[in-house]
Amino acid sequence: MTTIRPMRRDDVPAAAALFERRSRSGTTEAPAALVSFLERQSFDAPWRDDDLPSLVAEDRDGRLIGFQAVNPRRLRVDSRPVRLACGGPMVIDPDHPGTGILLTRAFLAGPQEVTLTDGASDSMHHLWTTLRGRVRVAASFQWQRILRPGGAVAALLRERGRALPRPAGRAVAAGDGPLRRLPRVGGRLRATPPEDLTAEPLTVEALLEQMSTAPRRWRLFPDYDERYLRWLFDELEAVTPVRGRLVAHLVRTGAGRVAGWYVYFLPVGGTAQVQQIASTGPDPGPVLDHLLAHADAHGAAAVAGRVEPSLVAAVRRRRCLIRPATWSLVNADDDGLLGLLESSDALLTRLDGEWWMAPHLLWRGGNPA
Repeated sequence: MTTIRPMRRDDVPAAAALFERRSRSGTTEAPAALVSFLERQSFDAPWRDDDLPSLVAEDRDGRLIGFQAVNPRRLRVDSRPVRLACGGPMVIDPDHPGTGILLTRAFLAGPQEVTLTDGASDSMHHLWTTLRGRVRVAASFQWQRILRPGGAVAALLRERGRALPRPAGRAVAAGDGPLRRLPRVGGRLRATPPEDLTAEPLTVEALLEQMSTAPRRWRLFPDYDERYLRWLFDELEAVTPVRGRLVAHLVRTGAGRVAGWYVYFLPVGGTAQVQQIASTGPDPGPVLDHLLAHADAHGAAAVAGRVEPSLVAAVRRRRCLIRPATWSLVNADDDGLLGLLESSDALLTRLDGEWWMAPHLLWRGGNPA
């Protein structure tokens, strides 16, 4: 018989060992940094909610055979507070395959008004839809703007575990220089910086100031506070060894008015991954242009981000490719909330989910803890 219960702090080493076995090295020798990550995530995050605990499954002998991490988040919907539970990771002992649906059912049955995961696999998609969870269709795709084709191909192969040998990778990337100098081809590849926009570091204080006026622009948005944002940016910095340098900019017009902001990871020669783009006006295109130009100037091979409803027109006009991404899944009893999540009246981005976390990638091959 399998029992589902809230995770306790003393469950963390066993959960880390299971995660190491299933999602990392195949052994049960979890690095101390992984144990620390899971403990911080489930017990020390600033928005921890006793009503929304991470969950574990144990067999009849009391052995941990699965866990579902739960990340509480806070939203505002028409200025009303809403509790969101963001899932991930979930790991199951392969000798107990039915455990996944038990954990998922318990997770979806929690007291939260919205349940979300934005890094789901095909197997998780099957579990959620079996339990009548929904797919966020647009957010299950990503847009990609190619800046250096050779480098983008090499980066894509690395993502799929088929990295080119180093000499071949250098040769492929070297071809981007001459290609970008061809008048017609190079002009289409290069990102043109907006002449009337400037950028400055996006501080916690600046982001809080912008979010104080969020109800003027969105009906649904994250309810950030200072303590949470400082924790979030610290955690984002912690994954830069595998995601790339963190870039967070507040963008202003020439007259000094805030046009918007963006947050993204900039790897050396790889694909820059956008976590959040927000615009103070109806068209996020100028802010997106500034991001693309910044990534281009700093050597990114491509820029990619989740397809958000508010970005659809902007990415379409900028010759972006659309390709499948990890599944973004959602559950809510309120059909109005579900509809709002698929509209341009919502600001809910990768920054507010679990996609940016990288416990499966960190602390390998010399990556610092």
